[in-house]
Amino acid sequence: MDGRSRRLTGRVAVVTGAGQGAGRGCALALAAEGAAVVCVGRTAGTLEAVAAEIGAAGGTAHVTPADVTDRASRLAVVAGAVALFGRLDVLVNAAQAPEMRAADLLDVTDEEIAELWASGPVATLALMRACHPHMKAAGGGSIVNFASGALRRPAHYGVYAGVKAAIETIGAAAAVEWGADNIRTNTVVPIVDSPAMDRDLDPEQRERYRAGIPLGRIGRPEEDIGRAVAFLAGDDAAYLSGNTLRLDGGSWNAR
Repeated sequence: MDGRSRRLTGRVAVVTGAGQGAGRGCALALAAEGAAVVCVGRTAGTLEAVAAEIGAAGGTAHVTPADVTDRASRLAVVAGAVALFGRLDVLVNAAQAPEMRAADLLDVTDEEIAELWASGPVATLALMRACHPHMKAAGGGSIVNFASGALRRPAHYGVYAGVKAAIETIGAAAAVEWGADNIRTNTVVPIVDSPAMDRDLDPEQRERYRAGIPLGRIGRPEEDIGRAVAFLAGDDAAYLSGNTLRLDGGSWNAR
């Protein structure tokens, strides 16, 4: 596609939240490295646009519209990927409901809390468990989950930060329990240009936020987030498991 190493040729990746933001960036980067990518999300139109972009660059993508909070949909995603491509090697859990990321503990509603947990750790763990036997059969695999910098300063993001902390802990447990199956699990903590950021910050707040990042810019979905995830998915990261990688331009220690 663009002269990269194609280190993931022959691998099959499922990417949730693939229609926008970091999920889209991961789908593009994995495809650029040769993986066949199953693009999963709630909105068919955005997924089809990503798949078309991958196809135009010479890659392989398949669109599977699905709500990751629905058990039957999750199982269908995994079964469909294996039926279509014959294997499953990579899972990227980038999907997360945008409900009330920024909310005080006394203000967030019960419905929003339930949606955040269902689309976050519940869906993440369920997809990990569904993919496990197929990765084991393939001789191993790589799982990449998404946490958040809200863990650093959780006030006013308490439920969202709690959800992301649970995802990080689940991934750490899987890295230990599934290591014997050669299944690696890592977590990334991105700052990324995305619709969710646009919802959270007005232009003035966004500029202040950008100015506080040591590298001076907000992360790009494919170049800064997706390519790091593609590295974690590949053999060059074969001894890297149970880690949390901050893709935040140095922000963790600056805020």
